[in-house]
Amino acid sequence: MQIDFDDTLLERFIPISFSELKNNLKEEKIVDEELIELFSDALRRNIHKYFYAKLLQMKENYNYFNPDRDTLSLTQHSSLELQAYEDEFNSEMITLLNNANYERLSQEDLHKAVNEKSPYGVEVSIDFEEFEYIYLYFRGSAIKKERRRDIKTLYLKKEEVSTKIYKRLFILFKLNNKENQVFLKLFKNIPSDDLEMLFPNTKVKMTLFDKLKLAVTGGGGTIGGVVTLVGKIAVLIDPIAILIAIGAFVGILWRQVKSVFDNRVKYMAKLAQNLYFYNLDNNAGVISYLADMAENEELKEAFLAYIFLLKSEKALNIDALDKLIEEYIDSKYKIPIDFEIDDAMSKLVRMGLVKQNNLVYEAISIQESIKQLS
Repeated sequence: MQIDFDDTLLERFIPISFSELKNNLKEEKIVDEELIELFSDALRRNIHKYFYAKLLQMKENYNYFNPDRDTLSLTQHSSLELQAYEDEFNSEMITLLNNANYERLSQEDLHKAVNEKSPYGVEVSIDFEEFEYIYLYFRGSAIKKERRRDIKTLYLKKEEVSTKIYKRLFILFKLNNKENQVFLKLFKNIPSDDLEMLFPNTKVKMTLFDKLKLAVTGGGGTIGGVVTLVGKIAVLIDPIAILIAIGAFVGILWRQVKSVFDNRVKYMAKLAQNLYFYNLDNNAGVISYLADMAENEELKEAFLAYIFLLKSEKALNIDALDKLIEEYIDSKYKIPIDFEIDDAMSKLVRMGLVKQNNLVYEAISIQESIKQLS
């Protein structure tokens, strides 16, 4: 199996670790390496402080709706108060996902995935009417290439099949029958045609090929049993022998029915196996996971924007700076991205690390920046 970067979709996500970016930019000899280390440490502490406070507040709000909650509270809240907390939490979660550079999965993509056949031989259906609401976000898409047998070749030889996968997939949902419970799920490396496997109300179905297989083997076995039974009854007079023949026929029927249930068990086992290996975190743990992701993305964005502005011999406008960063990442790592320059610059302005003159920006010295962040 081979997984390649999907260069048909430009994402804001920077699929490079901060330490890798920092070490590679040291090679540019923009300023002394020790100063870059001091600056990056100060920048990290500043951004971490912000997201740690955000994390505590979000967990506090989510505690009202956490299905895994194991603490008691004597405080009573009205339905209107709980709804306000729920709306606030969902809004904060969407903001956090945006900070972590997740993209919203469109309804068109979702319904397309639901109607596709799973490449693993498992088909499931979901009823969206059972959800009060549901949101799906992804970060990092790739193309998985593998060789497998297909009905087009009558399963005689393997062919290469390409499948789009989501490296990180987030789901937030509330069921109609689960009052005051909001579920959070985070998965990895999910094939686009297996999205429906991740929902709690999945119903397993058999593939057309397996239905035909059971019809042929099961139907053939049953018909054969009927012919055999009729032949035996025609020549038998002994009632005990007739009962034995009927018992044998019932045994044949049971084997065919059992084969159907065995196949359903096989599918459920495959479904459970896929979910076991794909799941990253659930509910409150997802908030911590996403806060860490968001912190790293914000850190990389601010660091890149500041260093490239510092490297420039003149003040730059946003478009010029954005182009410099995107060209560097594309040439250095062979990864085209849509760098979130507006967000990066707003952080640098808020922290006082750049000077703005009309539509152009200029970085203050790295020594001043370290003091500013301390």
